[in-house]
Amino acid sequence: MRIIVLNDHADIVGGAAQVAISSLNALADAGFDVTFISAVGPVSPLINQNRVRVVCFNQFDLLGNPSRLDAAIRGIWDSRASKKLGELLSEYDPNDTIIHLHTWVKSFSSSAIYEVRSRGFKIVCTLHDYFTVCPNGGLYNYPLQKHCNLSPMSFGCFASNCDSRNYMQKIWRFSRHLVQQQIAGMPDLVDNFISISNYSESILRRFLPSRAKIFRVNNPIAVDRGPPSRPSESDAFSFIGRLSPEKGGILFARAAREVGVSAQFVGSGIEEKAIRTVLPHASFLGWQDRGGVLKALKRSRALVLPSLWHETQGLIVLEAAALGIPSIVSEDCAARDGVVDGKTGFLFKSGSIEDLSRKLQILHDDPSLVEGMGLNAYERYWDNPCTLANHVHELVLCYRKILSS
Repeated sequence: MRIIVLNDHADIVGGAAQVAISSLNALADAGFDVTFISAVGPVSPLINQNRVRVVCFNQFDLLGNPSRLDAAIRGIWDSRASKKLGELLSEYDPNDTIIHLHTWVKSFSSSAIYEVRSRGFKIVCTLHDYFTVCPNGGLYNYPLQKHCNLSPMSFGCFASNCDSRNYMQKIWRFSRHLVQQQIAGMPDLVDNFISISNYSESILRRFLPSRAKIFRVNNPIAVDRGPPSRPSESDAFSFIGRLSPEKGGILFARAAREVGVSAQFVGSGIEEKAIRTVLPHASFLGWQDRGGVLKALKRSRALVLPSLWHETQGLIVLEAAALGIPSIVSEDCAARDGVVDGKTGFLFKSGSIEDLSRKLQILHDDPSLVEGMGLNAYERYWDNPCTLANHVHELVLCYRKILSS
């Protein structure tokens, strides 16, 4: 079996790239012929290029392209990238090669999917987001800050100004998705998908072809097992992630101000100034690397994930659990799968400052409850850890089933 992994970026830019890249060395170490094809450099130094064949087209991604016209055209259909991909694929046999697609909307475009399908290769796509079925990738109305219940690509979808920027951007995204559907055949002509949470799978399932097979492969968590943390010894409730409206940072800031608890924010984004205005005495650590994130988690009384949009998994909740830190999570996002309400943390009503404030108050006032929840989360995670070894084992089983079908 030969494995080709496709991802827009060759470096760890976001969670999807982290998952794609983290599996490469382990698959090669397991004895497989592994090729990694990306559109945008630089190439991550974490990839062992003595074991993994790495091909990077060194293109721009959509935001980095200095020509907005070129970005708009190639974002819909990148014929140059698909030609390069086709030349590479001619070196491989569809009978013994599996194509694993992670992301394509930031540079490759759906022309890559068309190229793979037209050459008869079997493809499996990990559902890292909702771009498979939704033009804006979130099944979310950004201006209204609420979940979108419209049928994707319907007239109502076309008319809805749901984009995070403006309606013209929405029309471009709608056009891109129409090409993705009608020419590239995604998702209708793709037979295999990997889901990463019960929550996101339950949403996406109804939009995928009925014949499609959905495999569950948990994303790997890069946390080594050590003794559980002592969350009761910390006063700080932590928000870790992008500081953008759909992530709910303002909601957390207002709830923390209401209760009078300490808060720390790890991350950056367009809402940082507004959050600082609401909660000026909070600690703002900015963007942190992997070590910095884990260090911040270990200093937390609890993780707070107040997302207003769906998410697809919420890896940070599992990372917190692996360290023995409880979480408070919005009940209407995929990260809820990582919490047993009342045992390893709390779920709260999505968008409710009152309910979030109440849960913050409970954990602020009861150190023994915090300690017990943290230990429960730790034990539950390590009973079935999302290690890289388990991730790769599940991937190989998935690949073999697809190639033998």
